[in-house]
Amino acid sequence: MKKIPFLFLCWSSAVFGQANQGELQLRVTGPDGAAVKGPVRIVSESNHYTNTITADAEGRAVLQHLPFGLYRVEVRQPGFASLSQAFEIQTSIPLHEGIQLKLSSVRQSIDVSAGETLLDTDDAGSINQIGSEDIQNRLSSIPGRSIQDLVSSQPGWLYEGNAVLHPRGSEYQTQFVIDGIPLTDDRSPSFGPEIEADDVQSMSIYTAGIPAEYGRKMGGVVEINTQQDSDPGLHGQVTLYGGSFASAGAFARGQYAWGKNTFSASGDGSRTNHYLNPVVPQNYSNTGTLGDVAAGYRRELTANDQISLSVRHELSRYDIPNELVQQAAGQRQNADNIETLGIASYQHIFSAYATGDLHGMVRDNANDFYSNPESTPVEVSQHNSFREGYFKAASPSIEDARSGRSARRLTTSFCTRTRAISPPPMPMTIAAPGPRALAV
Repeated sequence: MKKIPFLFLCWSSAVFGQANQGELQLRVTGPDGAAVKGPVRIVSESNHYTNTITADAEGRAVLQHLPFGLYRVEVRQPGFASLSQAFEIQTSIPLHEGIQLKLSSVRQSIDVSAGETLLDTDDAGSINQIGSEDIQNRLSSIPGRSIQDLVSSQPGWLYEGNAVLHPRGSEYQTQFVIDGIPLTDDRSPSFGPEIEADDVQSMSIYTAGIPAEYGRKMGGVVEINTQQDSDPGLHGQVTLYGGSFASAGAFARGQYAWGKNTFSASGDGSRTNHYLNPVVPQNYSNTGTLGDVAAGYRRELTANDQISLSVRHELSRYDIPNELVQQAAGQRQNADNIETLGIASYQHIFSAYATGDLHGMVRDNANDFYSNPESTPVEVSQHNSFREGYFKAASPSIEDARSGRSARRLTTSFCTRTRAISPPPMPMTIAAPGPRALAV
């Protein structure tokens, strides 16, 4: 067994210090300035985003992780006139806005609204957004491929066997960003466990105009946001599905928000008899079982400080499909992918023009391969594992965004890898003329 530890440290001063997501903080009041509690709907056609959140007793409604662009906020309350107002999210600095409702009057009118959020005229790049509504209404996927199927539905992506994604035809150049943390290892079903699409709130997909903060694998970047908005009270979701090849799965999520605290938990499990692409039409030995549990906690320490913690454990166990000769010999080869991921983040708002962000991550990842004695032509066992840490500090400001200057950013990561391959001795007999054979 050989261990190869290495440390990677870099200081980056030539990248923009903000992700392409912002935050909108609203306060809904009546004509007299008193807070109004009730539902607030926000829509962005260009970002395929639709969400409804409830303003609390103080009239506050906070919408987080909004992709940059134009949004329309709609408020309809009994006794008040309906209101529709447009806002633009351009930076990661929270945008504070007030909405004042007017008393309703007896009148008859027809409201015609143009698609002001259909096109973002300030964005010269090309970003494909997948919102929560598109995720919930998607077609069911084979277990282990729900995220990949959503990505492959966007322009610029090719789908290889076993759900390997190829952005613009490039080989193994896909980078996944989970809640702001970049992961550059292979996340296809053969090499990485799955985050169930039902546990995702939104996705941003790049094949061009990729933010400079993302390095290394630059063929395509898939940003995945699993954090839900802090809607007061208890909320939950349960999903059951099934299909061909004895495929079945279940997903459950719950979230409870009280005061300045939000706690969430989710879990899912699935199985199928068609996990990988079969090598023969008979689809021999191709079962797969997956599981995923996650928990998160978020607290607003002050009006300008917020902390978020999350942990996730994922696993997948599956068979390696047999060919005809291997099935006849009784071969049984299987593998598993296991990952535990922890993320911590902190945000401080210095002013209406600047913020500071800290992100940290530690994860353990392991991949195993097993073979029984009847395996042919070789019998192999393998164990790969690594532990990775990541830290990022950034201080974006509105002036940086307006002038095009880079923001301050420090990024450091380390990775310790352990690899063990232990194939058993494979004696081979060569037939030779005469009364005996030659053993090698």
